[in-house]
Amino acid sequence: MDWARRVELVSVLVASAVAVAGLWYSNVQAQQALDQARQERALTKEGQITDRYTAAVSNLGADKMDVRLGGVYALERIMQDSPRDHSTIANVLATYIRLHAARPPAQGQDVPADVNAALTVLATRDSSHDGDFRLDLRSAWLSGTEIGRQVPYQPAVLAQADLRGTHLRGTKLGSADLRATNLSNADLRNADLTSTTLSRASLVKTDLRGAKLFAADLRHAFLTEAELSGTDLRSAEMRGARLPRADLSGSNLEDGNLRSADLEGADMSGSNLKGVDFTSASAGVSGANLTGANLTGANLNGADLSTVNKEHHGTPLVGVILDGANLEGANLADADLTGADLSHVKNLTRKQLDSARTDAETRLPAGLS
Repeated sequence: MDWARRVELVSVLVASAVAVAGLWYSNVQAQQALDQARQERALTKEGQITDRYTAAVSNLGADKMDVRLGGVYALERIMQDSPRDHSTIANVLATYIRLHAARPPAQGQDVPADVNAALTVLATRDSSHDGDFRLDLRSAWLSGTEIGRQVPYQPAVLAQADLRGTHLRGTKLGSADLRATNLSNADLRNADLTSTTLSRASLVKTDLRGAKLFAADLRHAFLTEAELSGTDLRSAEMRGARLPRADLSGSNLEDGNLRSADLEGADMSGSNLKGVDFTSASAGVSGANLTGANLTGANLNGADLSTVNKEHHGTPLVGVILDGANLEGANLADADLTGADLSHVKNLTRKQLDSARTDAETRLPAGLS
């Protein structure tokens, strides 16, 4: 190759390298410009969110209700637009509720609209952004509220919340998620808790008199000394629930599941226990007051009835209806069955009755008379 040809080739290579370097440099500059623009947009957005947040919080302190409501809904919008601010805003709204619902409303008045709005925002938030946030509404007066959006229907999300001592009388919480929520000493009289999830919730000494718990999930819930008299617990799932010394008198537990439930010392007098499953409740039914209870079709397989009513002045199973109940393997040692009608009880054996107290008025199944 002659010298001229070589010079030409080198020139082409140099030109190509310069062109490539130029393209690379231009790309770097363009990328830097894009990054800078992106940073500027992020800073602008952060500034806008800060301004919106400041304005919204200021509105919460306004005298007019409509301005305060605007502040609540502005904070909700910021929660949706900025997940990083979710927990901060949730804490602000929870604090707002505790401060503005620290006392009962004036007689004849409902919970203020701004408090109800803040409660709805918290109850329908996207809890996946909660981080370390745990809803704290201890001792707040929220009676008669309807928690959750109704159009379109959106159940309340209150799982793991601290609602100790909260006043929720007559509150509508149907289908709400209250898993592992602490409701100890709360007032839930006449509340609508239909199909509500309360598994592993703490309801110790909670007042649930007259509440609607139809088809509620109370698996492994803690209901020690809870007030449940007159409560609708039909078809409730209460497997493994802890109900020692709970007052269930006059409640409706028809078709409920009380497998392995602890009912030690519970008062179930006058309750409707038709179709209830007490399977393996050997440590639970012992000591419960079943006076006047309806146990038609109940499954008492393996249940311990030996000390039933002993904590209630030695009252026998007076008025208990056991029509069609399954007593297979039930412990009836020392049980007082005087005057009881067992004629339609299933799977009852003579051996089970050997140490039980019966009299001439006790009606036994055919073949055991």
